[in-house]
Amino acid sequence: MKPWLICLSFLGVISACGTVETGAPILAEPVSQEIAEDVPRASNLEGSVANTPFAELVRASVANAPTSSAGVASIVAAKSRIKAEKGAFLPQINAETSITSGGDAVPILRLSQIIYDGGKGAGRVALRRSEARETWLSEISSLSALSFEAVETIVDLDRNRALEAQAQRNLSRTRSLVADLQSRFDAGAGSVADLLAGQGRQSNAESELAQAQTDVALATATWVEVFGAPPSGIPKIPAAPHLGKRSLEELVARSPRLRGQIAASAIRENEVTLAKRATRPTLSAILETDFNQGTLPSDANARLGIDVPIYRGGIARANIDTAEAGLEQSRAGEEALRRELLRSLAQALEETSSIQGRLASARRAVRTNEKALEAARGQVDIGRGTLVQTLDALRELNTAQTRIIQLQAQARRAEYAVLAVTGDILDALGIAQPVDPTL
Repeated sequence: MKPWLICLSFLGVISACGTVETGAPILAEPVSQEIAEDVPRASNLEGSVANTPFAELVRASVANAPTSSAGVASIVAAKSRIKAEKGAFLPQINAETSITSGGDAVPILRLSQIIYDGGKGAGRVALRRSEARETWLSEISSLSALSFEAVETIVDLDRNRALEAQAQRNLSRTRSLVADLQSRFDAGAGSVADLLAGQGRQSNAESELAQAQTDVALATATWVEVFGAPPSGIPKIPAAPHLGKRSLEELVARSPRLRGQIAASAIRENEVTLAKRATRPTLSAILETDFNQGTLPSDANARLGIDVPIYRGGIARANIDTAEAGLEQSRAGEEALRRELLRSLAQALEETSSIQGRLASARRAVRTNEKALEAARGQVDIGRGTLVQTLDALRELNTAQTRIIQLQAQARRAEYAVLAVTGDILDALGIAQPVDPTL
């Protein structure tokens, strides 16, 4: 039979081998239970803020972040590794050269195809798939963190500017009252103690303004880092959408961080499976032919190659033990993260509800202190009060107004912190997510 006919026949046999079912199908791609069940879930949000300037600004920040492009590249690389591992199931063609005793170079062409490998190849594909899923979920988690960082940056600068404006108003009012004290003292109608007390209040107000201005400068520097340019304006910060009525466990299960840790456990599980299959034999179909004097194939030899690991010095057992220890450690980390997220989510939800009560109290305090300031001024006008009492009322009013600004910022931050824990912040803000590389 002609050598080239033998080559064609062997190629046909190899093609058929790829579809013949054996004890361990070479194209089987087992996926761990955690990965098989981890599919994108429908959004659990009641509403969306995706069409607001606020969300648009956050999306721009996330899209322009250097880590975003790096994350996309890592997903592409993970998908390529799956494809590369699947290539081991295809026919392999190698060319080499041997030297005869006469010094002649004989080119050799070898064609091989794995028929059975005990599931090692399929295990490597499953491992690469679980690694790709973990990489993808890690990027989703990173996008959630970037989104929340942008939200915090906007909230912080908005709060600090509001505090700066409040400090400026307080200083202006304090200066006016201290000027009245100075005039009364110059006219002999006031005491040195009152004047010094008023000047002390003015110094405190000036210090508070200086601190507020510093805080604005620091928040602006953070803004430039996060958004890549100085702020041209701060958009109105909308209230975050509410989550649907679900238990804390169900909400935490949606977290990309937890899903990523589950995927990491799946990687360790596939490593255990692969380590156990390492000692199984490998059966390959091989066709070799050499070229006589570099012209035509002189002969073609078809054979079966069997590789049976017999003794490896305990390496196989050690690899299995190492993989099982890694799996146990990963599952422990999974449970620890689950508890951490449950605590964070419970605290964030409690903060969102308690802040509303504190805000209501702070607003009542502002109204009360405004009346107290007005009454103190009236007492001064009729000669029954002092300007120092008016300064005290102004200080209390400033404290209440400052508290409202801080509580409003805390409320917005806590609302979006809940969505950041569950990963729903991406849907709420309309941020595009990368495609799962295992689909």
